[in-house]
Amino acid sequence: MSGPASLLRSAQAQFHKQALFHKKASMRHLAIPACTAAAVVLSTLSFAQEGHHGAGHDDWHEGFYSKLIRKDTKTSCCNLSDCRPTLSRMVGDHYEVMVDGEWLPVPKEAIQNVSAPDGGTHVCAPRQSGRNKGTIYCVVLPPET
Repeated sequence: MSGPASLLRSAQAQFHKQALFHKKASMRHLAIPACTAAAVVLSTLSFAQEGHHGAGHDDWHEGFYSKLIRKDTKTSCCNLSDCRPTLSRMVGDHYEVMVDGEWLPVPKEAIQNVSAPDGGTHVCAPRQSGRNKGTIYCVVLPPET
């Protein structure tokens, strides 16, 4: 009797070994797409937080950006792609915001007296190239803490 029982135990052991191997291989195959997806999400968030032109605009246009008015011209801050989430900091006596990956000083007249729905910083500015370099239309700063 030990022959068939031994054969059965050997077959079960082999089955469990193969099942464990396939489970580990399957987990390795899932890890690659999961890591790739995480890298894409993190790079997209980083891109948006550096105030790159057009990044994050669609999420906020209808309910927020479309209502912002420039103080100097009394026209909209946004032309359907100029506004986006960004970072801000205080430097000496003025604010700076990240626009297209560079820190720019914020003109006092560009500061909007409103808070963003997410409590963050937002900037409306054209793509920073040529004659538009350094131009900022509107800035929404986070509430002071």
